[in-house]
Amino acid sequence: MMKRSAIFLFILLTVTIIGCWPVRVGMKSIGESIFGEPEKVKNKIKDPVKENVRLSALWVGHSTVLLQIEDKVILVDPVFEDVISGVVLRKVEAGLNIKDIPKLDIVAVSHAHMDHMSLGSLKDLDKRFPKAKLIIPYGSEEYLPSYDMEMIRLKTANSKELGYIGESREIDGVKITAVFAQHQGGRYGMDSYTWKVPGCTGYIIEYKGITVFYGGDTTYDEFAYRYLGSKYKIDLALIPVGPCRDCETDGSYYHLASLGALKVFDELKADYMIPVHYGALEYFDDPNIPVYVLKDLAERYGTSSATGLAISKPYSEGLKILNEGEQYVFQYK
Repeated sequence: MMKRSAIFLFILLTVTIIGCWPVRVGMKSIGESIFGEPEKVKNKIKDPVKENVRLSALWVGHSTVLLQIEDKVILVDPVFEDVISGVVLRKVEAGLNIKDIPKLDIVAVSHAHMDHMSLGSLKDLDKRFPKAKLIIPYGSEEYLPSYDMEMIRLKTANSKELGYIGESREIDGVKITAVFAQHQGGRYGMDSYTWKVPGCTGYIIEYKGITVFYGGDTTYDEFAYRYLGSKYKIDLALIPVGPCRDCETDGSYYHLASLGALKVFDELKADYMIPVHYGALEYFDDPNIPVYVLKDLAERYGTSSATGLAISKPYSEGLKILNEGEQYVFQYK
């Protein structure tokens, strides 16, 4: 009985330190992390930053995306290690090597959960790009060591009362704004979901007429995304699609499900959507189920929309589902 209780306590504590509940962690996944390897990404891109690009996005995996907007390079929620938080082996390795990033202007972290804020990845980026700016929401700094990168904290606005749009900063012409996200701050299960530590956000990134939305971790809100869609002309939305037990719903209190992500895409009135926050970590079952359901929903709705709102183009044109390591260059005149 004592042995069984000890194993249960070990698993509970292991799950708790992940932060982004409920990652499936047990003795099997601990063994995988020690002895296993993630699936390899073939033909990783060696030159992700190119000339004469208005907008491109490279999905590294999970929520990590490398953006190029004209001459600026921005990395959101960088997590590159094979074993996340020291205990969870990712299903597919990161689709880009840090050494292959030739320049970096901004690193934007949405919150401190370990699948979004990797101290190891930030340390490696700091060594390579000490002059980059590190953007975080207020509250997340409590979990970070000092870096050579300048840390910029933004005040958040995660409610109707706060107006959904938080603080903005302009960095060498790039305007980055904290916007609504419904999730939790903190880093560990206990501080995130029991102590309600603040420090989570989405971002609006604007530069030279291009606007990108990054949702961070969030769930569906019937007012927030319609409001953001009325205030910004969004070219690209990076929207989380999981984890979800029933993906044909709006989502849980902490995460969007596939249908909810499609609704956010509609309400933002974005030209394009790239789904994120799936594929790397096993939350409930196959980590790719959220995007399978998203694709199926988009095909079923066709040229109509999940919310009944008018959409600028069929989902088949606006939805860009990438593989880990795949880069999409958007064509703008």
